[in-house]
Amino acid sequence: MLDSLRKRLIPGLSFALIIGAAIYFTAWSFAIIIMLIILFCTREFFNIIQSLRDEEDVLAPYHGHMVTILICLVFLGGFCQEIGWLTNRWLCLLPLTFLFILFWELFSKSSKPLLNIGLNIIGLLYIGMPMFMTNYITVINRTSTGELNYDGSLLLGTLLLVMLNDVGAYFMGNWFGKRPLFSRISPKKTIEGTIGGYLVTMVGGVLAFYIIKKLPLFDWLMVSLLASTGAIIGDLVESMFKRSLQIKDSGSAIPGHGGFLDRFDAILYSLPIIAAYFILRF
Repeated sequence: MLDSLRKRLIPGLSFALIIGAAIYFTAWSFAIIIMLIILFCTREFFNIIQSLRDEEDVLAPYHGHMVTILICLVFLGGFCQEIGWLTNRWLCLLPLTFLFILFWELFSKSSKPLLNIGLNIIGLLYIGMPMFMTNYITVINRTSTGELNYDGSLLLGTLLLVMLNDVGAYFMGNWFGKRPLFSRISPKKTIEGTIGGYLVTMVGGVLAFYIIKKLPLFDWLMVSLLASTGAIIGDLVESMFKRSLQIKDSGSAIPGHGGFLDRFDAILYSLPIIAAYFILRF
């Protein structure tokens, strides 16, 4: 277990520090790191589903590139709205991304156009929606003098809570795990590990209240609850994807963790839920 932990810990911490620093420093470093995450996650997603494509589909190698560009444009639209370069009216353009996917499929020459459209839309929603919603967990606006005001501490705290859930579930599952949580999808996940993830994340929420502040204790506890719930479901969803494709990992980019989707599965599901909570609450 110690050897496995060492292999996971060093790459995992290095990865987290790079992302955390980018989110913390400036709005521009935040935007750059999010677009890099979009690039790597989308690339992995379309790599693992390539076997489902029709061999006659002439556009198959380019689907991932097209969806990556669409997701980046959607994210940048939200970012530009937050920094005051666009008004809320730009949101009316979001449905056009779906229309473009339909238009794109006209040229694929595939005998399975509905499958292609479905896979492209899944990629757009599964990766694009969470990345778009990060704009509404950070604080980005302009002061009366026109200076850019940025605060990424809420997003950083949210990501740390999701990571704490993974840490708590990993250790509690290894030490006390006996009863499977969802054996059909993920045989190694246990009820004990899940409870451990919730407890550690709730403790993290209390610490966030004292260290990061920004929110009342009630809201940090609610974010902790949503982070744990989203992380568990997100992990199971990606396990479902991998099991249906008969693969162990989505990639090998991060030693000890697998691919980017393996690392971000919990985050991708948690972020839209927590962003929605912030929007409705505040």
